[in-house]
Amino acid sequence: MKISYVSGVCVINDAISNSVRDEIFWLRSEGGHDVRLFTYECTHQDVPFEEVSDLSDVVFNRHFQSSDLIVYHFGVFFPLFDSIFLSPVKAKRLVVFHNITPREYVAAENRPTIDRSYRQLSNIAFADHVACASQTNLDVLRLNGLSTPAKVLPLAFHCGISIPTFKPSWQDGLVRIVFIGRFVRSKGPGELLDALVRVLDHFASFRLSVDLIGNVAFSDVSLMKDLEFTIGRIHARFGVRIKISIHGDASESDKLNRLNDADLFVLPTYHEGFCVPILEAYSRGCRVITYENSNTPFISGGFASLVPTGDVSKLSSAIAVVISDVLSPSWRGSGPASYASYSDQLVSYLKNFSLDRSKHRFLSFLKRVF
Repeated sequence: MKISYVSGVCVINDAISNSVRDEIFWLRSEGGHDVRLFTYECTHQDVPFEEVSDLSDVVFNRHFQSSDLIVYHFGVFFPLFDSIFLSPVKAKRLVVFHNITPREYVAAENRPTIDRSYRQLSNIAFADHVACASQTNLDVLRLNGLSTPAKVLPLAFHCGISIPTFKPSWQDGLVRIVFIGRFVRSKGPGELLDALVRVLDHFASFRLSVDLIGNVAFSDVSLMKDLEFTIGRIHARFGVRIKISIHGDASESDKLNRLNDADLFVLPTYHEGFCVPILEAYSRGCRVITYENSNTPFISGGFASLVPTGDVSKLSSAIAVVISDVLSPSWRGSGPASYASYSDQLVSYLKNFSLDRSKHRFLSFLKRVF
């Protein structure tokens, strides 16, 4: 079968891009299909792609016009998505929908793009089927009046399950905290810092190391400067009790090494269509604290501490409680409240999102529907 993929970008450290790359790899390796990606930018050299600059580069391409199936990945406005109106009559059309960040959670200068994204959402009415990364995303389609046949197909996480037998804090008492996400207000990095100040004010014995990991290209530069200023003030105030580091564009191995050592993963996010970082944190045995909204209650699987969105006071309380837990003798023991028990439960849960299961779900879905 000849298949065309259309997506805005396919780059490292991006969940949608990882999904595009996964699907293309599965289709080529398992089915021997002739697959090509049309995109503005691709940094994955193992993906067969055509770098295009506008809509005409796609719709006049011979591969596109002779395709049996065309797959679009959509999470934000991109002009290439309008090629769905000019796709060949014989081709089937699948849209993989990753949700759109609501306009109230983005900077004012980005709101026109979000408005255009919601208008472009109507393109999905011209698809034969939709694959949604979560039930949350499917609910968004239905709330926007789109009745296109749809199926929930959760994303895969790539790092595998490798939960350490213990954490470094057990030996040195230094609690390690990781944040992974774009440095934008809707991911809540500033609120995390505010919450940590409150924790240190109330618990003089806590010593913390905090790593903030994010994709700089998709971040708010002005917010990053604000974070650096705030971090400087926190260091000046609390001294050796806390060390906070920003890691822009950290490598995959660096990210996983930090999760491997971390006790807590904290993400005060305001909106998630899926949220792979929570699964990555689980895969390294981290306790998770996140705001309760969109897909976070579902992806957390009952293992996270869920906090009312935007409530920094309750966020700081949750962080303090979990820090106390991971420093307690019971956490290091063998009972039901232990790290060992927690780890065993995580292994069973994470298998649902393995690459093998995700590949089987996706290929079975395509065979059944198309």
